[in-house]
Amino acid sequence: MRSFRTRLILLLLALVGVIQFPTFVAVYFATRGNALDQADQRLDVGARVFQRLLASREAQLRDAVRVIAADFGFREAVATGDEATVQSVLFNHGARINAGFAVTLDLKGQINTSTIDLHAMPGQSPFSSLFARADREGVVSTVDRSGAEPYQIVLAPVRAPQRIGWVGMGFGMDQALAAEFKALTGLEVTFATTDATDRVHLYSTLASPLQEALASTLGPVGSASARSTTLHLLGDDYLTHVVPLGDSTGVEAILQTPEAEVLKPYAILNRQLLVISTLSFLASLVGAWLLARGVTRPVQELADAANRVERGDYLGTLANTRRDEFGQLARAFDGMQRGIAEREQRISHLAYHDALTGLPNRISIDRLLAQLLADPSARNVPFAVLMIDINRFKEINDTLGHPIGDRLLVNIGQRMRAMVRDQDVVARLGGDEFLVLLPDADKSLAGELAGAIVAAVTEPVQLDSMKLYPEISLGIALYPTHADTAEDLLRRADIAMYDSKQAQVAISFYSSGRDALHLRRLSLINDLRRATENNQLSVCYQPKMTLDDERIAHVEALVRWQHPVEGPISPDEFIPLAEHAGSIRQITRWMLRTVIRQCRAWRDLGHDIGVSINISAMDLASGDLPANVRALLDEFAIAADRVVLEVTESAVMRDSAIALDMLGRLKECGVRLAIDDFGTGYSSLSHLKRMPVDELKIDKSFVIGMADDSNDATIVRATIELGHSMGLLVVAEGVENSRSLRMLADYRCDMAQGYLISRPLPAAELTAMLVSHNAMLAFRPRTPVAP
Repeated sequence: MRSFRTRLILLLLALVGVIQFPTFVAVYFATRGNALDQADQRLDVGARVFQRLLASREAQLRDAVRVIAADFGFREAVATGDEATVQSVLFNHGARINAGFAVTLDLKGQINTSTIDLHAMPGQSPFSSLFARADREGVVSTVDRSGAEPYQIVLAPVRAPQRIGWVGMGFGMDQALAAEFKALTGLEVTFATTDATDRVHLYSTLASPLQEALASTLGPVGSASARSTTLHLLGDDYLTHVVPLGDSTGVEAILQTPEAEVLKPYAILNRQLLVISTLSFLASLVGAWLLARGVTRPVQELADAANRVERGDYLGTLANTRRDEFGQLARAFDGMQRGIAEREQRISHLAYHDALTGLPNRISIDRLLAQLLADPSARNVPFAVLMIDINRFKEINDTLGHPIGDRLLVNIGQRMRAMVRDQDVVARLGGDEFLVLLPDADKSLAGELAGAIVAAVTEPVQLDSMKLYPEISLGIALYPTHADTAEDLLRRADIAMYDSKQAQVAISFYSSGRDALHLRRLSLINDLRRATENNQLSVCYQPKMTLDDERIAHVEALVRWQHPVEGPISPDEFIPLAEHAGSIRQITRWMLRTVIRQCRAWRDLGHDIGVSINISAMDLASGDLPANVRALLDEFAIAADRVVLEVTESAVMRDSAIALDMLGRLKECGVRLAIDDFGTGYSSLSHLKRMPVDELKIDKSFVIGMADDSNDATIVRATIELGHSMGLLVVAEGVENSRSLRMLADYRCDMAQGYLISRPLPAAELTAMLVSHNAMLAFRPRTPVAP
């Protein structure tokens, strides 16, 4: 890892480099670009000079051929057909003007006399392309090839005084001519042609290896226009200008100059610039090192002090007398060090103690248990773990508010602390759960102290103007009788506490075999996650009968679970497990789709049946529930008022603000809402008034016994009147005898539900029941339920 000094030096050098490097690059490329621009201009000038020299040479050659054609003796020899004289003139005159070959042609263009055997040359006659122009212009010239050799061709008419024939001469464009042009232009000059096999032939001032590289690099010879390019030959770049010659575009002149020669004058400037940049960079390096050294020395002192603090040493101080910012930082660091020491003490306490009650927390208990079990001297000494839960604390918290709940927790913690020995530990694990660790305690002593704790905690608590009567469930696990590991002790104490709560007794010791029930619950939770995917869930429907006309207008959907191994699992067992494990939302989504789809199926059969679906407290906290309901109603084209969503009173009270907001959003979807198990959730009338519900369902615990218990009957009657006064439809569930049904009719209850009417039925059986029930109603006079 790089030190701060190194990084500071690198940063300063990077800043210098950021300035110098772009400058060097910009200057380099600017000079290079300028040099290449000048080279391009030089090539252009050289090309124009070349073309002018070529044109000048062409004019001289045309004059020379014109002189031969005008010679009297030559014309007479041509006119008389004196071939020997013509041959002599062509040789002598051609030699004087360095002609490569000379010929005479008749008026049809057939060769009469020639200084060379043109018929032996491959390809078309070099004069073929000139006759058309010569007919119009007289003396004409061009650049063409004879075989693979480039020539300047001149053709002139022979007149006596009428045209009697033609005289033509070809002047070779070879390496010697290229050398002359190089001397005049300062450029490498190459004449390029191709033969009948498309092989490239060069006549050049370049060295032989370069000529071979150029021949392999060139494309087809014969471009119709001039072009400029850069060719890479044997590791060097050559700026190149290609000039097409003649009319047939079979010959090209290639003018070149090495790029290295162009850039050579600028290389010295670049080297000087590189030296200057290097020296300035080295100077910057020295300056950066000196600056970094002055800055990092106090920083290193601070770093050493910080390492000392990291090791837990808060006693040292920084002896720094500087009056600059580093001195201020050192003094601030000393103050911070003292503050850290104080806060660490507080944090250490908070890490192992509950912030509300000041009691040890779970982390502290885990550490104490580990120490107790690891002590060889205490290996055979029994001790006890007491797990304690405050019954119905959530209702107290929700009804009276969190401040009252917090004060109750503090009070209970203090009471428990007062009932145990000095060596015992009372801890709060979280929420309403406490734990008491009793070292060196057997079953008898553990039971005695547990009784004292229960007696003390259940004494009334006066908080402001309110008197509360707390109740607790206490479970005890003993070491080594019940378990010999911390994990097992805590789990079995928790199982014992759960048994105490289920049995509604204050104290329970762990019983052997209870782990199986605990493991069963874990197994069911795990299997429940896959129940919807494996088609293990089904729905039964329990009818609701209207009491005024005995119609089956609604049904309540009840989920059933057929476990592949355990068989049918009661909803009273698996629904709480689903809520605990968080899989209840998945089940609710499955129920909504299944039930609404079945509602559409009944409608298609002509049964206009409303359906009720239960939703849990966790569903009320699911933000996508309204959108899911709306989508299903649209998908199956079901009127929203045919769906009733039932929520328990206690679910709404769990977090009333969130629940009321969700109920409002569901109400906006158009569905009906019902409060299920009304009378068991300890909600106030003010809460009920705020709920946007349409129905009240009286809990079956009041309905089942109302025929024999006047108190239950009074509660049922008052609830029906309360619901009607608020404009709500009232449903009584748990109707199991005719007397209860008649009483509900007398109280003007709207609908009844229970085993007297029908047990929950699968969809197919319920469909058959609807057919038979409707038929019965259609063929008999309505008989009101008798009082």
